[in-house]
Amino acid sequence: MKHKYHPLLWAILALILTSLACQALGGGEPTASPSTPEPQEEPVLPEPTEPPTQAAVDVEPATVESKGPGILCVGSGAGLSCLDETGWQVYTDENSELPNNYLYAGAVCPDGQIAIAHISGVVLFDGTTFKQIPEMDTSSSPEGIACDANGRIWVAHFQGVSRYADGQWMTYGSENMASGESANELVYDVEVALDGKVWVVTSRSVAMFENDTWTVFQEGQGFEESRFFNALTLDASGRPWAAHSNGMDVFEDGAWQSFDKTDYNTPEAIAIDSKGQTWLGTLSEGVYLFDGSTWTHHDRASEQLLSNHVAALSADSGGRVWLGTTYGLTVFDGADWRTFLMNNSGLGDNDIEFIIVTNDGPALPALEEKEPGSLTGTIEQADGTPLVDATVEICVETLTDTFYGDTPCSDQPFFLSTKTDANGEFTFENVPAGYYVIVAETTTGWAQLTDQFGITSERTLIRAGEQYDIETLTLEE
Repeated sequence: MKHKYHPLLWAILALILTSLACQALGGGEPTASPSTPEPQEEPVLPEPTEPPTQAAVDVEPATVESKGPGILCVGSGAGLSCLDETGWQVYTDENSELPNNYLYAGAVCPDGQIAIAHISGVVLFDGTTFKQIPEMDTSSSPEGIACDANGRIWVAHFQGVSRYADGQWMTYGSENMASGESANELVYDVEVALDGKVWVVTSRSVAMFENDTWTVFQEGQGFEESRFFNALTLDASGRPWAAHSNGMDVFEDGAWQSFDKTDYNTPEAIAIDSKGQTWLGTLSEGVYLFDGSTWTHHDRASEQLLSNHVAALSADSGGRVWLGTTYGLTVFDGADWRTFLMNNSGLGDNDIEFIIVTNDGPALPALEEKEPGSLTGTIEQADGTPLVDATVEICVETLTDTFYGDTPCSDQPFFLSTKTDANGEFTFENVPAGYYVIVAETTTGWAQLTDQFGITSERTLIRAGEQYDIETLTLEE
């Protein structure tokens, strides 16, 4: 079996353009289903309001009320991993009725079921079985999902939000959620409050849907300045909190209150814990905790996280906070931090997309000690000659067009390095169970093993105690 290697590019601009292009290809123009209503009225734009002082909004009372044992489920590109009183269970398209392994968002519905947005639609999970929801009529890339009290499912995706009710999908285009210079097609998250209001965040606005009418908050309409939003959550009172590039905003009494963070990095996730404190996960700086007046930072340097990319957050009613990173699932109980990986637990993937936890969540099992594996292979140049005495690395987080360490893997949470021999062969011993990215240094720079589209890193699975031969990797010219 032969694989193709692609050279790494170094321009961050190229990365941004590639990301946008991928989203556009995955979206397409929304098409109306038979149940799609007549075109909506123009979105309501609220009058500009002066933001109140930062002390105007308080956190929820610092009390923790137990709701009893619950279940934890985390989604990834390798299926669904769930933890309950019986231990870990990994669900994939091979051992269950899960339609596919590429899972992007999840939410707990009022009836206790878990709604999961996957690459081709939505599935409901009751802790034992999966129920497939008919595919949406629009082609989309799911970003967020929510359920309302009437059993309807809402999915945020590129170019809009789709609602599933009475066996049919209905799509609201992103033009309902922002206008003018704030208009965009990047719809990132959706939440449904207890009063039935549906809140949506786009990259440039926050929109609220009620009584078949959209109310839009954007620059000049509720916000004095432009915002670049990325995540949304609701607190115990139903107030929406929107994370953006300069901190976060909360909506109360008809106005938005801002909590700025000047040294803040790109938000990836936001959650409110059982004490009313706000957690913000970032792309590359770990997580920030805001208790109503003080910001606290946790990252790799503080030795509380293995990865600084916190892509998912969830809080249980027992006082714990769960953090999904690109290298591990970390839980914080208010005093101690514990990280679950594929090599010390039954977790099915170290790269977490979303976290769902019900009630107090599950009891934490003891960490395991799994036998490491090994990885061997051969690298040849485009003309078939072996790549001799070349540095080969494996690491745990997917690579983009840019790296910041001395080598592509050197700044990652875990990596191994070796050299090819006279035949172009390489071997890695004592490899912890997990998925790995493979890169090699060539005469012209670094190359990585990519997926079939040549865009993202190909992940190679090493199971506990496995001796895996990836065979021949061929460099592209």
